[in-house]
Amino acid sequence: MLNCVIIDDEQFSIDAIKKYIDLIPRLYVVAIYTDPGTALEQISAENNIHMLFMDINMPNISGLELAHALRSKTQKLVFTTAHSKYAFEAFETDADAYLLKPFTFAKFSTMVNRLFPADTKVTDYYREQKIEDNYFLVKNKEEDLRIVKVLYKDVIAFESAHNYIRIHLADNKILTAYLTIKDILQLLDSREGFKQFHRAFIISTNCINYIEGNTIKMTNNLTFTVGESYRDNFITYLSSKLFKTSRKK
Repeated sequence: MLNCVIIDDEQFSIDAIKKYIDLIPRLYVVAIYTDPGTALEQISAENNIHMLFMDINMPNISGLELAHALRSKTQKLVFTTAHSKYAFEAFETDADAYLLKPFTFAKFSTMVNRLFPADTKVTDYYREQKIEDNYFLVKNKEEDLRIVKVLYKDVIAFESAHNYIRIHLADNKILTAYLTIKDILQLLDSREGFKQFHRAFIISTNCINYIEGNTIKMTNNLTFTVGESYRDNFITYLSSKLFKTSRKK
């Protein structure tokens, strides 16, 4: 999956880019910014961005200026603009592509395939350049959106609660973040030790207390029943972990 971020002050341009992104299964929008100042403040290398789509004509901070600050925080930088006159300056910022608005889906998909060939395995740009992440940062709703550092090893479960995610921690603390289960799956990115056996829960298998039938009880007493659509995954997990005797009956 290729993580994409869009920075554009015009909503119709954002809608057009997002529409094209949605047509390519391996692309996923992780953030959209209409204010370049907010993007400058919030985007960091921790976001693991593969493609950054950026307009050039924006208020207060131009895309060219913003690119100098954000170029190192994305694997590929793509300018999307209605003005061809900025092409030379754009590539001076080490941009990887320049799409002149309005552009067709054919041009968009060709550009994506050029930057990330479909038959090439996408590498995690940042994990290759730093020690493996053992934590993530999240804004906790219960602490006036204070940014909290969370170690993966301390997470018992992620629980979907309407428009939020409740993060159950080993010290019995619960964080509440404005995220979705889809966001959490993207964060974990097939990280070993986390499984989804219910539409509302992603759990750390290290924190399972016991399993009784289709009921799973965690070490913090959180209990849930395996969802019908997750039964096959659950059975596969049990088959790989359940220790059985080799003695003939």
